[in-house]
Amino acid sequence: MKKSELLTMVVSELKALAKKMKVTVPAGAKKTDIVQSLLPAFKAKKPAAKKSRSVKKAVEPKRAPARKPAGQPAREWKLPPGVEEPLMAQERVADAKYYTGPVPQQKQPAAAYEELPAGYGEEKIALMARDPYMVHAYWEVTPSRIEREKKWFGWSSKLAVRIYDISGVQFDGRNAVGYFDQEVFERIGSWYFDLGRPLHSFVADIGLLSSEGKFLTLSRSNYITMPRDGVSDVLDEEWMLVDEEFWKLYGFPGGPSSPQMQEMIKRRRMQQQQQVTSPGTFGRSWAKRK
Repeated sequence: MKKSELLTMVVSELKALAKKMKVTVPAGAKKTDIVQSLLPAFKAKKPAAKKSRSVKKAVEPKRAPARKPAGQPAREWKLPPGVEEPLMAQERVADAKYYTGPVPQQKQPAAAYEELPAGYGEEKIALMARDPYMVHAYWEVTPSRIEREKKWFGWSSKLAVRIYDISGVQFDGRNAVGYFDQEVFERIGSWYFDLGRPLHSFVADIGLLSSEGKFLTLSRSNYITMPRDGVSDVLDEEWMLVDEEFWKLYGFPGGPSSPQMQEMIKRRRMQQQQQVTSPGTFGRSWAKRK
């Protein structure tokens, strides 16, 4: 080290350097005195270093290159991690404590349900019993079918619902106990029919009704049987009630066969009919099937 370099250092640095070089410096020595004491030490160190290197080169023999054992793959040496690597490793270990697996992909929100279509493009009619006296019917007929049938059946024919009373018969389309026709004005619609025949069986057709009274069936409904309008006649002796208990339950002596009970049932039926606004709830005149 040159003198100019030593002069740029402060006293504390010079003292630390003298201690490292094993140079004795008085306690109250000044900066220039310390520099003068260090210069001989640096001058004496340089030739010794050169000499040791020359001796080492002369004495140390040349080593033959190490041979790789046969059958062992070459090792791949990696560079040591940088200063930031230990910190990153700690963060990864901390994050692994709360790792529960890959994040599942979010499902696409289900599409909003659309309204039901007005029709399904098929000929169909169905019957459902609402109570012992009234049925609900709904139907659909395609415009193409109506136009195709009217070409040969008659353009003056009208769309109608025909209801057959098939109680006690094996219905084949021509042996009904009775029937009636109701003209309808929509190819897709529904109607309440007041049949007034409890415990009877019915089936309905949707079709075309000509001015001469001929009927062309386009579709036939399911078969239904109306429920009874009174107490069941099947009695279980284990649960049979005496007259006094029966009167307490129903409020009239004589039970359901009494005039008071029959009048109450009749009034209740009239109230139910007034609540339904379908034009098909008025009385029917049944025609005998010819």
